[in-house]
Amino acid sequence: MNKTLKSLLLAALTISAAQVKAHTNKTFLMPRPAGVNLPMEYTTFHALVNRQSEDKFGGNLQATGFYNGSTSNGKLSDYFMFARQANSGSTGRNRNLTYGDNANAFDPAVSGDLDLGYLIHGNTATGGNPPEGQSVNVSMSPEHNEAGVRFDYFQELDRLLCGLYLYANLPVVHVENKLKLSVTKFDNATTDQTVTNVVNFFKGTFSQDQAANGGGNAQAALSNLKIDGSDSETGVADIEIGLGYKFLRRDCYWGSLALAITIPTGNDADSKKLFEAIVGNGGHFGLGGDLCLGARAWGDMDHNIKFMLKLKYRYLFEDSEKRTLGIKGTTGALSGNLRSWGHYQLLVPAGVAAAAATTLVPAANVTTLNVDVTPGSQLDFVLAMNYNRCGFCFDLGYDLYYREKESVKLKGNSGFTDGSYAVANLAINTANIGVAPIPTPIVAGLNGLTDGGAAAGTSAIINRNNLSTSAAETPSQTTHSVFGALGYVFKDWDYPMMLGLGGKYEFASSNSAVEQWGIWGKIGVGF
Repeated sequence: MNKTLKSLLLAALTISAAQVKAHTNKTFLMPRPAGVNLPMEYTTFHALVNRQSEDKFGGNLQATGFYNGSTSNGKLSDYFMFARQANSGSTGRNRNLTYGDNANAFDPAVSGDLDLGYLIHGNTATGGNPPEGQSVNVSMSPEHNEAGVRFDYFQELDRLLCGLYLYANLPVVHVENKLKLSVTKFDNATTDQTVTNVVNFFKGTFSQDQAANGGGNAQAALSNLKIDGSDSETGVADIEIGLGYKFLRRDCYWGSLALAITIPTGNDADSKKLFEAIVGNGGHFGLGGDLCLGARAWGDMDHNIKFMLKLKYRYLFEDSEKRTLGIKGTTGALSGNLRSWGHYQLLVPAGVAAAAATTLVPAANVTTLNVDVTPGSQLDFVLAMNYNRCGFCFDLGYDLYYREKESVKLKGNSGFTDGSYAVANLAINTANIGVAPIPTPIVAGLNGLTDGGAAAGTSAIINRNNLSTSAAETPSQTTHSVFGALGYVFKDWDYPMMLGLGGKYEFASSNSAVEQWGIWGKIGVGF
């Protein structure tokens, strides 16, 4: 067993060392599901389950009320924001958006900030909105909070086969996510109206017609990937059922294996909001197994110290979701790279006739599509020490959580048609469409994304190969938790009762996972 523990700890450190990249420009994050929490599940409950109960039915039930809150830091802010260079005008969590500052500002290799004109177009020659030079700072302070109650049931099946057991877990969870968007003036030259327009753009309430834009293009409101207040969801965060066998049953050491499934019962992603609330794992069926090893290192049946290793592995299968894809370039410095906040930049219908008025559309309205998502492997591993004296039980341990990088693939019936839209050039408006009509995809040299500083009236055509599924993928996640719990089991009662309190703190190895703390209280009964 000592060799096994060393191997698992080495694997944990290896996985952690690989998770050092800071991710940016993302449109989706799948946090650790609330129901995947071995410390909360097993603390104190193991003392109830492992009691001597030869003359009983062999059933054990616990109910655990819990709250998990994310820590306040800038890691998740960077995850949803675009990349920033050290020499840009931005500081800390801020990103600078300046209208008319840099025609290439969508490219972090050139600037690191973003031209506000890609989000709010204006015909500045005729007094359109916003005025030239208006600049704002944008920042976020994301939060992820969960509260609920989970029910765990363990049933011994010795009457069928000595050592056989069945278990089931059902968590009922309320999830609330907040991005806490902040938009402030970069300098005193910026008007309050510009700040309001930017806030309303992300809320999905900003739109303008031709008259409001000084005779330029109309602009549609954002309908997907909004940043507006909080997003919440309540439901059953997946049901887990396992059938196991205790292959070792000695006084001083024991071991068991189980085959288990995860039945999805939560909501699927719809990408209406950035950092949307997901209950469960996003609607994916899981199949895997459990391993439990334990040993009594000191003492007798009533007063002892035990060590326990518990591991749950699940493979989460492919399922359909709706996510917002990013936009990448095919030429020049942007070749193969994501445009900064390309999912928010305005698009124009391709092939618009000369001098025709048109409505510009935020990209997320178009690139929120049907995709196939495969989460892959998920691992929850606990190594703990238990101190038991009479009915008291004290648990102290370490928890490793790992989830593989998601695979996101655009479905054939995604709803996207090549060449239907183009990224609107900064200078485009109704007045100059007739000067240089927007090209169709068949025009040589314009069937991919080109420099945003191209001649007035030209744009970059979007095809499927310009859409980035990586922006919508949750990267691999590794977290490390320390936890402790104190409980008491009334073992002498005809129907033994259990009471317990516990808590943990979870550290993330990269900004693709949520750092959080959690507390819980539980009550259980054996019969």
